[in-house]
Amino acid sequence: MGGTSLAGTVQSFAAQMAAFQALLLAASAVHKAVRWTHSLTVMRQFAGVPEVLAGSSLAAATAFELTAGALLMLPAYRTTGAVLAALIWTLYAVLIVRAIVQGRRDVDCGCSFGPTSRPLGSFQIARNLVLAALAVFIALVSAFRGTVPTQGTFLLGGLALLALYGALDQVMALQPLRSGELT
Repeated sequence: MGGTSLAGTVQSFAAQMAAFQALLLAASAVHKAVRWTHSLTVMRQFAGVPEVLAGSSLAAATAFELTAGALLMLPAYRTTGAVLAALIWTLYAVLIVRAIVQGRRDVDCGCSFGPTSRPLGSFQIARNLVLAALAVFIALVSAFRGTVPTQGTFLLGGLALLALYGALDQVMALQPLRSGELT
């Protein structure tokens, strides 16, 4: 590795994952803002928020996503941003599990950047749990190992991971693939 320590490699990986999560959270917040009316429907039907509170709840969710994303990009606040991101991803996973248990697999969770919704299942649960676990990893590395400044290469890596995330989301939407889903 030419002088690169394992700790340095772990820190660099955590910084790249932080950039990915920051970009994903920012994209999610922008998606909510651009599709505000649709997102209000998601808040009511998927999250179960009363109509009178849907607007303020959506504004809060958008603000939390933007805040977590911004904090993840700032090395001094990365731990806080990662903890907030882990809470966001965990809450989304819990809401998905609740919808499935209630027999509401076809409700739109607003989880996809595309205009179509897909039935909820194990992929959406696993995706959010993996994102939460990555956020916990980022928080632990940042809290106990220090932080690595976010560099251009980390942003490029984060963008590449965001593109792969989007591609995986589209692949998982294919009906023949979904027919074998366990949950």
